[in-house]
Amino acid sequence: MSTTSFDELDVAIVDAMRSAPRESWRRLGEVLGVDPVTVSRRWARMESEGVAWVAAHFSGSATPACALVEIDCAPGRISEVARTLAEHPQAATVKVTSGGRDVLVLAQAPHLASLSGYLLNLVGQVPGIAKVRSHVITRSALEASRWREGALDPEQRRRLGSHPRPQPGEADGIEKTDLRIVRALHADGRMSFERLAEHVGISPVSVRRRLSRLQGTGLITFRCDASRHLSGRSVSAVYFGSLDIQDLGAAEERIRSLPGVRAATFVAGPFNMIVDASLRTTAEVHDLEWRMGQELPALRMQDRSVVLSMTKLLGRVLDAEGRSVRAVPLVSEENG
Repeated sequence: MSTTSFDELDVAIVDAMRSAPRESWRRLGEVLGVDPVTVSRRWARMESEGVAWVAAHFSGSATPACALVEIDCAPGRISEVARTLAEHPQAATVKVTSGGRDVLVLAQAPHLASLSGYLLNLVGQVPGIAKVRSHVITRSALEASRWREGALDPEQRRRLGSHPRPQPGEADGIEKTDLRIVRALHADGRMSFERLAEHVGISPVSVRRRLSRLQGTGLITFRCDASRHLSGRSVSAVYFGSLDIQDLGAAEERIRSLPGVRAATFVAGPFNMIVDASLRTTAEVHDLEWRMGQELPALRMQDRSVVLSMTKLLGRVLDAEGRSVRAVPLVSEENG
Protein backbone atom coordinates (compact mmCIF):
# COMPACT_ATOMS: atom_id res chain seq x y z
CA MET A 1 0.00 0.00 0.00
CA SER A 2 1.45 3.37 -1.00
CA THR A 3 1.04 6.16 1.52
CA THR A 4 0.67 9.87 0.84
CA SER A 5 3.15 12.18 2.53
CA PHE A 6 1.79 14.15 5.48
CA ASP A 7 2.62 17.60 6.78
CA GLU A 8 2.27 19.70 9.93
CA LEU A 9 -1.37 20.56 9.18
CA ASP A 10 -2.25 16.85 9.07
CA VAL A 11 -0.59 16.32 12.45
CA ALA A 12 -2.45 19.35 13.84
CA ILE A 13 -5.77 18.00 12.55
CA VAL A 14 -5.14 14.67 14.30
CA ASP A 15 -4.19 16.44 17.53
CA ALA A 16 -7.38 18.50 17.27
CA MET A 17 -9.32 15.27 16.82
CA ARG A 18 -7.70 13.92 19.99
CA SER A 19 -9.06 16.90 21.89
CA ALA A 20 -12.50 16.91 20.23
CA PRO A 21 -13.07 13.66 18.30
CA ARG A 22 -16.61 14.46 17.15
CA GLU A 23 -16.28 18.23 16.70
CA SER A 24 -17.75 19.72 13.52
CA TRP A 25 -15.54 20.52 10.54
CA ARG A 26 -16.57 24.14 10.87
CA ARG A 27 -15.41 24.38 14.47
CA LEU A 28 -12.18 22.48 13.78
CA GLY A 29 -11.45 24.79 10.85
CA GLU A 30 -12.03 27.87 13.01
CA VAL A 31 -9.63 26.67 15.71
CA LEU A 32 -6.95 25.59 13.23
CA GLY A 33 -7.35 28.68 11.04
CA VAL A 34 -8.04 26.77 7.82
CA ASP A 35 -11.04 26.13 5.59
CA PRO A 36 -13.39 23.45 7.06
CA VAL A 37 -13.48 21.75 3.65
CA THR A 38 -9.70 21.36 3.82
CA VAL A 39 -9.94 19.79 7.29
CA SER A 40 -12.64 17.39 6.11
CA ARG A 41 -10.78 16.43 2.94
CA ARG A 42 -7.48 15.83 4.71
CA TRP A 43 -9.10 13.78 7.46
CA ALA A 44 -10.94 11.65 4.90
CA ARG A 45 -7.63 10.94 3.16
CA MET A 46 -5.87 9.98 6.41
CA GLU A 47 -8.76 7.81 7.52
CA SER A 48 -9.04 6.04 4.16
CA GLU A 49 -5.31 5.22 4.24
CA GLY A 50 -5.60 3.89 7.80
CA VAL A 51 -3.13 6.34 9.31
CA ALA A 52 -5.65 8.00 11.64
CA TRP A 53 -9.01 6.97 13.06
CA VAL A 54 -11.51 7.73 15.83
CA ALA A 55 -13.09 5.00 17.93
CA ALA A 56 -15.36 4.85 20.97
CA HIS A 57 -15.06 2.62 24.01
CA PHE A 58 -16.77 2.27 27.37
CA SER A 59 -15.27 4.14 30.31
CA GLY A 60 -16.07 5.27 33.86
CA SER A 61 -18.20 2.78 35.74
CA ALA A 62 -18.84 0.98 32.42
CA THR A 63 -15.13 0.21 31.93
CA PRO A 64 -14.70 -3.53 31.28
CA ALA A 65 -12.67 -5.73 33.60
CA CYS A 66 -9.14 -5.66 32.17
CA ALA A 67 -5.90 -7.57 32.54
CA LEU A 68 -2.42 -7.32 31.12
CA VAL A 69 -1.40 -10.73 29.78
CA GLU A 70 2.23 -11.74 29.22
CA ILE A 71 2.61 -14.63 26.80
CA ASP A 72 5.62 -16.78 26.02
CA CYS A 73 5.48 -18.59 22.68
CA ALA A 74 7.02 -21.71 21.21
CA PRO A 75 9.99 -20.97 18.92
CA GLY A 76 8.91 -19.57 15.57
CA ARG A 77 5.24 -19.15 16.59
CA ILE A 78 5.20 -15.56 17.88
CA SER A 79 3.65 -13.87 14.83
CA GLU A 80 1.12 -16.67 14.39
CA VAL A 81 0.03 -16.39 18.04
CA ALA A 82 -0.29 -12.59 17.80
CA ARG A 83 -2.43 -12.81 14.65
CA THR A 84 -4.68 -15.47 16.21
CA LEU A 85 -5.20 -13.44 19.38
CA ALA A 86 -5.96 -10.33 17.31
CA GLU A 87 -9.16 -12.02 16.12
CA HIS A 88 -10.43 -12.38 19.71
CA PRO A 89 -12.89 -9.63 20.74
CA GLN A 90 -11.49 -9.93 24.29
CA ALA A 91 -7.94 -9.14 23.12
CA ALA A 92 -8.27 -5.36 22.77
CA THR A 93 -4.58 -4.71 22.13
CA VAL A 94 -1.90 -7.18 20.99
CA LYS A 95 1.82 -6.33 20.91
CA VAL A 96 4.84 -8.41 19.92
CA THR A 97 7.65 -7.32 22.22
CA SER A 98 11.29 -7.78 23.10
CA GLY A 99 12.47 -8.72 26.58
CA GLY A 100 10.83 -10.98 29.12
CA ARG A 101 7.70 -11.78 27.14
CA ASP A 102 6.97 -12.51 23.48
CA VAL A 103 3.45 -11.11 23.25
CA LEU A 104 1.70 -8.58 25.48
CA VAL A 105 -2.11 -8.44 25.43
CA LEU A 106 -4.61 -6.04 26.97
CA ALA A 107 -7.54 -8.36 27.61
CA GLN A 108 -10.98 -7.11 28.59
CA ALA A 109 -14.44 -8.46 29.27
CA PRO A 110 -17.67 -7.05 30.77
CA HIS A 111 -17.04 -8.60 34.20
CA LEU A 112 -14.21 -10.22 36.14
CA ALA A 113 -15.93 -13.60 35.85
CA SER A 114 -16.04 -13.44 32.04
CA LEU A 115 -12.48 -12.09 31.94
CA SER A 116 -11.37 -15.03 34.08
CA GLY A 117 -13.13 -17.42 31.73
CA TYR A 118 -11.29 -15.97 28.77
CA LEU A 119 -7.88 -16.08 30.47
CA LEU A 120 -8.33 -19.56 31.95
CA ASN A 121 -10.17 -21.34 29.16
CA LEU A 122 -9.43 -19.69 25.82
CA VAL A 123 -6.02 -18.02 25.79
CA GLY A 124 -4.09 -21.16 26.73
CA GLN A 125 -5.76 -23.12 23.93
CA VAL A 126 -4.22 -20.96 21.21
CA PRO A 127 -1.66 -23.10 19.32
CA GLY A 128 1.90 -21.96 19.88
CA ILE A 129 1.45 -20.52 23.37
CA ALA A 130 3.86 -21.97 25.91
CA LYS A 131 3.12 -19.92 29.03
CA VAL A 132 0.64 -17.28 30.19
CA ARG A 133 0.95 -14.79 33.06
CA SER A 134 -1.96 -12.44 33.72
CA HIS A 135 -2.16 -9.30 35.87
CA VAL A 136 -5.57 -7.78 36.60
CA ILE A 137 -5.69 -4.01 36.11
CA THR A 138 -7.01 -2.25 39.19
CA ARG A 139 -6.94 1.38 38.01
CA SER A 140 -5.92 3.56 35.10
CA ALA A 141 -3.63 6.42 36.15
CA LEU A 142 -3.42 7.89 32.65
CA GLU A 143 -5.58 6.87 29.70
CA ALA A 144 -4.24 6.86 26.15
CA SER A 145 -7.25 8.95 25.09
CA ARG A 146 -5.54 11.90 26.82
CA TRP A 147 -2.39 11.59 24.70
CA ARG A 148 -1.51 14.67 22.64
CA GLU A 149 1.23 15.16 20.04
CA GLY A 150 1.79 18.79 21.04
CA ALA A 151 0.86 20.21 17.63
CA LEU A 152 -1.66 22.72 19.03
CA ASP A 153 -0.87 25.86 20.99
CA PRO A 154 -2.40 26.41 24.47
CA GLU A 155 -5.19 28.63 23.14
CA GLN A 156 -6.21 26.07 20.52
CA ARG A 157 -6.23 23.33 23.15
CA ARG A 158 -8.36 25.52 25.43
CA ARG A 159 -10.91 26.24 22.70
CA LEU A 160 -11.28 22.58 21.80
CA GLY A 161 -11.28 21.36 25.38
CA SER A 162 -13.90 23.71 26.76
CA HIS A 163 -16.63 21.12 27.32
CA PRO A 164 -18.53 20.36 30.55
CA ARG A 165 -16.86 17.77 32.75
CA PRO A 166 -18.75 14.43 32.74
CA GLN A 167 -20.91 13.73 35.77
CA PRO A 168 -20.27 10.09 36.75
CA GLY A 169 -23.06 7.74 35.79
CA GLU A 170 -23.88 4.12 36.59
CA ALA A 171 -23.19 1.28 34.16
CA ASP A 172 -26.52 -0.29 35.18
CA GLY A 173 -28.20 2.35 33.05
CA ILE A 174 -26.71 1.00 29.80
CA GLU A 175 -29.27 -0.72 27.60
CA LYS A 176 -28.83 -3.00 24.60
CA THR A 177 -29.50 -0.08 22.27
CA ASP A 178 -26.62 1.80 23.91
CA LEU A 179 -24.37 -1.21 23.38
CA ARG A 180 -25.19 -1.20 19.68
CA ILE A 181 -24.47 2.53 19.46
CA VAL A 182 -21.04 2.10 21.06
CA ARG A 183 -20.31 -0.91 18.87
CA ALA A 184 -21.01 1.15 15.73
CA LEU A 185 -18.94 4.07 17.03
CA HIS A 186 -16.04 1.74 17.73
CA ALA A 187 -15.86 1.05 14.01
CA ASP A 188 -16.34 4.70 13.06
CA GLY A 189 -16.15 7.20 15.90
CA ARG A 190 -17.32 10.11 13.70
CA MET A 191 -20.33 8.32 12.28
CA SER A 192 -23.21 10.77 11.81
CA PHE A 193 -26.39 10.58 13.89
CA GLU A 194 -28.32 9.66 10.74
CA ARG A 195 -26.06 6.69 9.95
CA LEU A 196 -26.03 5.64 13.60
CA ALA A 197 -29.80 5.66 13.56
CA GLU A 198 -29.81 3.33 10.54
CA HIS A 199 -27.39 0.94 12.27
CA VAL A 200 -29.29 0.86 15.55
CA GLY A 201 -32.85 1.09 14.24
CA ILE A 202 -34.03 4.16 16.17
CA SER A 203 -34.49 7.81 15.22
CA PRO A 204 -31.57 10.25 14.91
CA VAL A 205 -33.09 12.29 17.75
CA SER A 206 -33.04 9.23 20.03
CA VAL A 207 -29.44 8.45 19.02
CA ARG A 208 -28.38 12.00 19.82
CA ARG A 209 -30.12 11.87 23.21
CA ARG A 210 -28.62 8.51 24.16
CA LEU A 211 -25.12 9.46 23.04
CA SER A 212 -25.34 12.76 24.90
CA ARG A 213 -26.25 10.87 28.08
CA LEU A 214 -23.41 8.36 27.65
CA GLN A 215 -20.89 11.14 27.14
CA GLY A 216 -22.31 13.37 29.85
CA THR A 217 -22.05 10.61 32.43
CA GLY A 218 -18.57 9.52 31.36
CA LEU A 219 -19.73 6.07 30.27
CA ILE A 220 -18.18 6.42 26.82
CA THR A 221 -14.88 7.89 25.68
CA PHE A 222 -13.79 8.76 22.14
CA ARG A 223 -10.17 8.30 21.20
CA CYS A 224 -8.18 9.28 18.13
CA ASP A 225 -5.20 7.09 17.22
CA ALA A 226 -2.62 7.46 14.46
CA SER A 227 0.03 5.30 12.85
CA ARG A 228 3.72 6.05 13.05
CA HIS A 229 3.51 7.46 9.49
CA LEU A 230 1.89 10.51 10.99
CA SER A 231 3.39 11.00 14.43
CA GLY A 232 7.08 10.36 13.81
CA ARG A 233 7.08 8.41 17.08
CA SER A 234 8.00 5.04 15.68
CA VAL A 235 9.20 3.42 18.94
CA SER A 236 6.79 2.10 21.57
CA ALA A 237 8.09 0.93 24.93
CA VAL A 238 6.49 -0.67 27.97
CA TYR A 239 7.91 -0.30 31.48
CA PHE A 240 7.15 -2.56 34.45
CA GLY A 241 7.76 -1.09 37.89
CA SER A 242 6.72 -1.23 41.52
CA LEU A 243 5.78 1.41 44.07
CA ASP A 244 4.81 1.15 47.71
CA ILE A 245 1.08 1.55 48.08
CA GLN A 246 1.39 4.91 49.84
CA ASP A 247 3.25 6.32 46.82
CA LEU A 248 0.64 5.42 44.19
CA GLY A 249 -1.37 8.63 44.54
CA ALA A 250 1.62 10.92 44.01
CA ALA A 251 2.76 8.76 41.09
CA GLU A 252 -0.45 9.44 39.16
CA GLU A 253 0.18 13.18 39.09
CA ARG A 254 3.88 13.02 38.30
CA ILE A 255 3.70 10.37 35.59
CA ARG A 256 1.29 12.55 33.56
CA SER A 257 3.91 15.28 33.21
CA LEU A 258 6.53 13.12 31.53
CA PRO A 259 6.97 13.61 27.75
CA GLY A 260 6.33 10.45 25.77
CA VAL A 261 4.19 8.73 28.40
CA ARG A 262 1.01 7.63 26.64
CA ALA A 263 -0.71 5.56 29.33
CA ALA A 264 -0.14 4.26 32.85
CA THR A 265 -2.03 1.59 34.75
CA PHE A 266 -1.89 -0.08 38.15
CA VAL A 267 -2.08 -3.87 38.26
CA ALA A 268 -2.16 -6.67 40.81
CA GLY A 269 0.99 -8.73 40.46
CA PRO A 270 4.75 -8.84 41.09
CA PHE A 271 4.95 -5.32 39.64
CA ASN A 272 2.09 -2.87 40.22
CA MET A 273 2.67 -0.09 37.68
CA ILE A 274 2.86 -0.37 33.89
CA VAL A 275 3.76 2.59 31.70
CA ASP A 276 3.28 2.75 27.92
CA ALA A 277 5.36 5.31 26.01
CA SER A 278 5.61 6.59 22.45
CA LEU A 279 9.17 7.62 21.59
CA ARG A 280 11.06 8.82 18.56
CA THR A 281 14.18 6.62 18.89
CA THR A 282 15.32 3.59 20.84
CA ALA A 283 17.85 5.86 22.58
CA GLU A 284 14.91 7.52 24.34
CA VAL A 285 13.91 4.24 26.01
CA HIS A 286 16.47 4.65 28.80
CA ASP A 287 16.23 8.45 28.72
CA LEU A 288 12.57 8.19 29.74
CA GLU A 289 13.39 5.59 32.37
CA TRP A 290 15.92 8.02 33.85
CA ARG A 291 13.29 10.77 33.84
CA MET A 292 10.81 8.50 35.61
CA GLY A 293 13.44 7.76 38.22
CA GLN A 294 13.99 11.48 38.76
CA GLU A 295 10.28 12.24 39.08
CA LEU A 296 9.46 9.09 41.05
CA PRO A 297 12.48 8.17 43.21
CA ALA A 298 10.44 5.47 44.95
CA LEU A 299 9.74 3.69 41.65
CA ARG A 300 11.63 0.42 41.32
CA MET A 301 11.83 -0.42 37.62
CA GLN A 302 11.79 -4.19 37.21
CA ASP A 303 11.68 -4.67 33.45
CA ARG A 304 11.12 -2.94 30.15
CA SER A 305 10.23 -4.07 26.63
CA VAL A 306 10.35 -2.47 23.20
CA VAL A 307 7.35 -3.18 20.97
CA LEU A 308 8.56 -4.97 17.85
CA SER A 309 5.15 -5.08 16.20
CA MET A 310 1.79 -3.57 17.12
CA THR A 311 -0.62 -6.20 15.83
CA LYS A 312 -3.80 -4.71 17.26
CA LEU A 313 -4.62 -1.44 19.01
CA LEU A 314 -7.85 -1.13 21.00
CA GLY A 315 -9.83 -3.28 18.59
CA ARG A 316 -8.09 -2.16 15.38
CA VAL A 317 -6.05 -4.74 13.50
CA LEU A 318 -2.93 -3.05 12.11
CA ASP A 319 -0.65 -3.87 9.20
CA ALA A 320 3.15 -4.08 9.39
CA GLU A 321 3.39 -0.29 9.07
CA GLY A 322 0.94 0.37 11.90
CA ARG A 323 -1.98 1.38 9.69
CA SER A 324 -5.51 0.40 10.63
CA VAL A 325 -6.77 -2.39 8.38
CA ARG A 326 -10.12 -3.20 10.03
CA ALA A 327 -11.99 -3.13 13.30
CA VAL A 328 -12.71 -6.17 15.46
CA PRO A 329 -15.68 -5.38 17.74
CA LEU A 330 -14.67 -5.12 21.38
CA VAL A 331 -16.37 -7.61 23.67
CA SER A 332 -19.59 -6.37 25.27
CA GLU A 333 -22.61 -7.72 27.12
CA GLU A 334 -24.02 -8.71 23.75
CA ASN A 335 -21.14 -10.99 22.76
CA GLY A 336 -19.50 -11.60 26.12
